Parts: sequence; structure tokens; C-alpha cells
Amino acid sequence: MFWIVTIVLALLTGIILLKSNILFHKATREQFLHALENFLEGKLRPIDGQPGGMQIDFFFEGQSFVYEDVPDRGFKEEARKGCLKTKVHADFTLYFTEKPRSTTIKTDVFISSRIPDGPTLPDAWVALPPSLKGLDVQTNNIRLANKLLANARIVDILREFRNIDSRGSPSMSWRIMDGMMLLEFHPAGRKIPNYHDLTGRIASIEDYLEELVKIIRFFKELSPE
Repeated sequence: MFWIVTIVLALLTGIILLKSNILFHKATREQFLHALENFLEGKLRPIDGQPGGMQIDFFFEGQSFVYEDVPDRGFKEEARKGCLKTKVHADFTLYFTEKPRSTTIKTDVFISSRIPDGPTLPDAWVALPPSLKGLDVQTNNIRLANKLLANARIVDILREFRNIDSRGSPSMSWRIMDGMMLLEFHPAGRKIPNYHDLTGRIASIEDYLEELVKIIRFFKELSPE
């Protein structure tokens, strides 16, 4: 009887340990990328001219997307970050920076924004929604930027991607550069969206894609600028 009890206890211990190893197993980068490739029903391939970078080309609700997975050179230890990309509107540029900052104008990008406190002159500046206070806007098309930021549903989406660091400084994970909309998955910290959260729950990328599609629809409904 003693040996039977010992064998049963040993078997139970082995099962518990096996389940624990499975539960707390951390997928490698390769396993994560292949799992994401399958989830998105896309094609995984190296990024041209970027050592260590990989991308997944895929479609979501009829829109062509790219997910890029690249090293983050800003960290001493090896870290990675992700980025969703999709084309939205010709050569339009719109991104957010922290205030205060330099007022140098770069190429054809205007640094022009203010929180509206009354009627605004069209195309004089970007009317920044109060919910995005603490950020400034850089854009090459003030009229289009104002149309985008006047849409309450889109502003609510952008608020989800607004981050505040430990110093209270705001930043934005979302931007549009030369017609390409980008959403960055940060390598560390509590910024949203987060690369480590994505690797832990691959299906969460669909939530972000659905938000980006709402912004894509806005551009598709616009008349040519």
C-alpha cells in the first residue's frame, strides 16, 4: 500500500509540474511571430534592409496592413517593439509632440495648434481637442487635421493611445507620416499599446485593428483634399 500511495503522489506531482511549465512557458520571438502570422492569416518575411526586423503582410476588413517587429536600439538589453502600418491618405502627415518644444518648422510640416476657446478661423491653426491637452500637433494639412480632430469618435480613439510617463509628460503612440498610419507597440513600461502585452495575448491585436479601421473609414468618406 505504501508503494502504491508513493507512486500515485509522484504521478500527481509530475502532472502538476507539467501543467505549471506549460502555463508559465514564455514563447520565443519566433513562436510569437508564427502564431501572429497564423492569427492574422498573413505572410511573415524579413524587412528589407533592416537586420533582425520581421514583418507580416495581411488584410483586415479588406484593408492592407503590415505588422513590423524590430529591435529597439534605445535599450541596453535586447528589446523589441512592434508597429501596425497602413496607407490612409496620399501624403498627409499628422503627429503629436509634447509641449513646450522647439518652434522650428521642418520642410512642409506646420507646427500649429491650440485648444479652441471660441470660434476659429479656418486653416489658421489646428484646433486641438481639450482632451488632448499637453500635446501639440505637427501637420502638413491644417484643414484635413481639423476635420479629423473635430470627429468625436476619432478623438476618443486617440485618447486610448495617449500616454503619460512618470514625469507627467504626454506622448502619443499613433501618428500618420507621409500618408501612412502607424500604431506603435512599446517595448517596456506601462505605455499603451505594449509589446509584451501583445506577445502575451495575440488576439488583442484585433481590438487595435478595429480602432484603426474606424479611422480608415473617415478618410474613405472624405472628398479628395
